[in-house]
Amino acid sequence: MSKVIHITDRNFEEEVLSSDLPTEVDFWAPWCGPCQRVIPIYEKLSEEYEGRFKFCMIDVDQNSQTAVKYQIMSIPMQKYFANGENVDEILGAVPEQQIRSKVEDILKRFPTDERGRLKVILSSWVEHNKQDSDKFRKWTEKAENIGDDPIYNSVLQAAGEAEKVSERLSQLLNELQRRG
Repeated sequence: MSKVIHITDRNFEEEVLSSDLPTEVDFWAPWCGPCQRVIPIYEKLSEEYEGRFKFCMIDVDQNSQTAVKYQIMSIPMQKYFANGENVDEILGAVPEQQIRSKVEDILKRFPTDERGRLKVILSSWVEHNKQDSDKFRKWTEKAENIGDDPIYNSVLQAAGEAEKVSERLSQLLNELQRRG
């Protein structure tokens, strides 16, 4: 039985933008032949990915507000959402493998399991802190008389501590990735 959710202008935000799962929205219309060809693919995938990925359909004729908001000019248009943001799309009736590949890619970028989410968070933390540490290090090399001001000394000390924390989190991320 299909797990595809039929949505409307009214419940789009709740079902898609506020969803805990990455979500595909198929913008379609009953008169659209290519739309009809991809519906069975989404029905099949909705069952396979149940609990990990959400599949929705919205009739553009009956729900023009959402279609206009997302600038739907051609259908079928599949838009993919994660964490309330439009993160990808596919235009047209494409083969199942192309859709499946897109879903897998989005699940890698926006995992739904706790371990996968932790890896994404840690990866982001480590990368951003590495960039910030590099900027900070370059700033301290160029700054003059920073050693004379107690606040600068406190900042330098705190930055050193933050760098140690980042290094430890990086080690833990590597350990998580080794374990799978």
